[in-house]
Amino acid sequence: MIASNFFLSLSLNIMNENILLIGYSSQNMASGVSLSFDSLIDGFKLIDYQPEVIYIVDSRKSATYGSFSLTRVKDSLKAIFEALQKIPNQEVIYMTISSSKLGFIRDMMIIWFAWFFKKRVILHLHGGGYKDFYLGQSSLFQKLIRSTLAKSTHIVVLGELLRDQFYFVPDIDGKIKFIPNGLTTNLNTNLAKVKSLPSTDQCLRLLYLSNLIPSKGYLILLDACIKLIKNHGIRLICDFCGDFSLTVVDDKSLDVKKQKEDFFFKIKQAGLEDYIIYHGRVSGEKKEKMLREANFFVLPTFYSWEGQPLSIIEALAFGTPIISTYHKGIPEQVKDEYNGYLIKTNDPQEIIDAILKGIKSPDNYSTLSKNAIKHFQDHFTREVHLKRLISLICEDDNIKI
Repeated sequence: MIASNFFLSLSLNIMNENILLIGYSSQNMASGVSLSFDSLIDGFKLIDYQPEVIYIVDSRKSATYGSFSLTRVKDSLKAIFEALQKIPNQEVIYMTISSSKLGFIRDMMIIWFAWFFKKRVILHLHGGGYKDFYLGQSSLFQKLIRSTLAKSTHIVVLGELLRDQFYFVPDIDGKIKFIPNGLTTNLNTNLAKVKSLPSTDQCLRLLYLSNLIPSKGYLILLDACIKLIKNHGIRLICDFCGDFSLTVVDDKSLDVKKQKEDFFFKIKQAGLEDYIIYHGRVSGEKKEKMLREANFFVLPTFYSWEGQPLSIIEALAFGTPIISTYHKGIPEQVKDEYNGYLIKTNDPQEIIDAILKGIKSPDNYSTLSKNAIKHFQDHFTREVHLKRLISLICEDDNIKI
């Protein structure tokens, strides 16, 4: 009822707006950015409003995120051409922005064109790597970035901890808006309940749910699992879910095939094929089942472009205590010893210590689980996220739920 009242009240305020949404398609790039864009489009559909949409398609053959290719150039030119056709007839331009050089050039052309036609321009950064991208450019290119982003009306980041991503933009205090991520998929969180530790005859279940990118820390978790079983006698099952992939900031000597081989070799060498299980990408009922059954969600990430991982939000929604890092926007999702544990990066022992602490007291564990659900409901529901974002796009702060 609350959600339906929200969508009804919102629909009455925007019917006279002409809105263009530009963002990444999840059809061939399932990521937090593309799933969030899908959620925004669905939010408009639920209030019976159909904005204009331009999908930025990424049809590259390479599995390396952020890499240059002629195919990506073609995809970007297509998006630019569509935008130039549609912008003159719109009032508001919303766009998810990129932190790669090719992506910026595409964004720049769209932003300047929209500014020339005096449109409201709302830019949305879903990660946390823009400052690193900016600092890695020449002084001349940095000037171009500053002048381009200054043409925006608002720049959306995921939380206060990511304010510094745009410290260099003129009048940033007047532009920046903080809108945390929200649950994006149609997961049935009604089945979520406060969790308890497994009985002595059951295995502790750990869950990794993200792309298997080296800087996401999946190998660190693997090492921790092996040591927990071999050195500490912990009976556990660790489920790894996601696609193996690389980014331009990862070790250039790696490739996806070698990643897979190394991962499975370590598991086989330890003789733990029945306890450390790779599932590939999961969705729907299988994903819900894993989220319900997990005792801890572990993401020891130091990924350069991290923001507020959607997988952490999904785990919180199912009452799963989190073990993650003091990195980018994560400390706004995970409060140390409240709904999980924050650890240092690159250290399997930190994961081991957090798990041993987490299983020491059944009462304390259940409190972590209860607080995980509360933190999700207070800050990261789909309704809260869409209300904030659509209200900004439609320039209506008086919408009430």
